[in-house]
Amino acid sequence: MPSIAAYTLGCKVNQYDTDAILRDFASIGFEIRNFSSISLEDSADIYLINTCTVTNISDKKSRQIIGRAISKNPDALIVAYGCYAQVDPNALKKIDGVSMVIGTKDRERLVEIVTNELNSWMNINTALTTKVHTSKRTRAYLKIQDGCDRYCSYCIVPYARGKVVSREISDILIEAKEIISGGCKEIVLAGIQIASYGHDLYTMLKSVNALSGLHRLRLSSLDPLAVNEAFLQCIKDCDKLCNHFHLSLQSGCDHTLERMNRKYTTTQYAQAAKALRELFPDASLTTDIIVGFPSETDDDFLESLAFVEKMGFFRVHVFPYSPRSGTPASSFSKQISPQVKEERSRIMRNLADRLGEEFYNRYAGKVLPVLFESKSSDGYWEGHTTQYLKVRLKEESLKNNINLENEIKNVKIINNNRSELL
Repeated sequence: MPSIAAYTLGCKVNQYDTDAILRDFASIGFEIRNFSSISLEDSADIYLINTCTVTNISDKKSRQIIGRAISKNPDALIVAYGCYAQVDPNALKKIDGVSMVIGTKDRERLVEIVTNELNSWMNINTALTTKVHTSKRTRAYLKIQDGCDRYCSYCIVPYARGKVVSREISDILIEAKEIISGGCKEIVLAGIQIASYGHDLYTMLKSVNALSGLHRLRLSSLDPLAVNEAFLQCIKDCDKLCNHFHLSLQSGCDHTLERMNRKYTTTQYAQAAKALRELFPDASLTTDIIVGFPSETDDDFLESLAFVEKMGFFRVHVFPYSPRSGTPASSFSKQISPQVKEERSRIMRNLADRLGEEFYNRYAGKVLPVLFESKSSDGYWEGHTTQYLKVRLKEESLKNNINLENEIKNVKIINNNRSELL
């Protein structure tokens, strides 16, 4: 049977989609190979690149990865798939060596489409069978919904992913049980906009939380307006829920938020953050910030900077605004120059780095449970706390060279570079 390797760009939903597709290929006998392998013997017959188009940089990275795949095996079937393939398929079809371009609207049929194409090239018989969850990882993503109907003025995602579609609770629970039975201890509920989940979000959360064998439950990005009394009561009853919340912000300036077509104000955002921290005093908050949005003045930027500092985030993902053709903001007046966007990005990232270091230092000397995931090439076991603090533990400090993979252990945090196993 043929071999296949995949590379994923972009969000957790993309990663989930790639994992599901590879499981389907594996279930009909395809050999799954490592995309990162540099050995000629490990090159694959099929390369699947799950593209991202959230920014111009994402487009560029997608094209670069496609080029890498072609160089690994020029005779391979090169399949460009995902959001970039949906929004601008012609740009990918122009790349010499790309065999197929498949958008998000055909993602449910991707395995069928690819195997049918392959059957015309090779004398093989590939009958699709039931999906089997084979992940042995410590953390697994579980997609609960797809699509978005918010239409923020800068965002191409609703056009790439389509309308909101929610999975039935019964279907989610079946897959969650498969993940747990495979030994995975943490599940991350992922979606483009999980607050838009349409089949009783609270019942679904409590049902997954109650599954036997699950140790940790984590949420992907949240809309601040989703943090209402009902949501707070729900997560209060979820004893396995991690105290880490990615609360989407995008700007700390109300004028900019309004032009972005975000539906909340900084006051509402601050109220949501306060409510989460009152319920989970040790919670970490992470977020995304766009700088250099059209018409963002120096005062607007400084207002956003001050709000980010006030919120005391653990981690901030900073993006210079990137015009996306087809979105309202791309035609807004007063576009910001690349030089100004780069300078504002630098200033915001410096603040983010300082806030992250301060958050780590808060836990120096404390003992936290860590789910260890893998061993690094430089001899450290690596894992994460429930707050998603990354912890590194030197292997040579352990007795009897014990294997910590997929183990939850109490660890004393020394600083943001060192820790000790208790």
